[in-house]
Amino acid sequence: MNDATDRRADRYGGPLVGTRTARILLGLAAAVFLAVVAYVGIQAASTPVRSDVLSYEHLADDVIGVDFVVTMDPGTEASCQVQALNEGRAQVGFVEAIIPAQDDRQSTHHVEISTQGPAVSAEIIRCSAR
Repeated sequence: MNDATDRRADRYGGPLVGTRTARILLGLAAAVFLAVVAYVGIQAASTPVRSDVLSYEHLADDVIGVDFVVTMDPGTEASCQVQALNEGRAQVGFVEAIIPAQDDRQSTHHVEISTQGPAVSAEIIRCSAR
């Protein structure tokens, strides 16, 4: 060590962790981080059924039509819960749509939801394999 480093160590003390220990801890933290990222990625990729709302249309004062796409493995049957919402984001309508097994991975569907008040939007609560 040079003279300036010695004076700094005398004044502030030496490092809490040695250089080798710091490198080992950093490598261990990086390995744990990569393992967590890989686990989350695998879980997200293995979701059996995914769904997205394509559009919704007000068919009448008390009916809203919802078009949505479902992505799942061919031959899988699914159940999707779709809700209509008012301005305050309260549920004013609900329907459960049974999606039969499809030959294609992606399919589009249409449901009509009777509402108890004016609906301003619609969303899919969840789609799951049956």
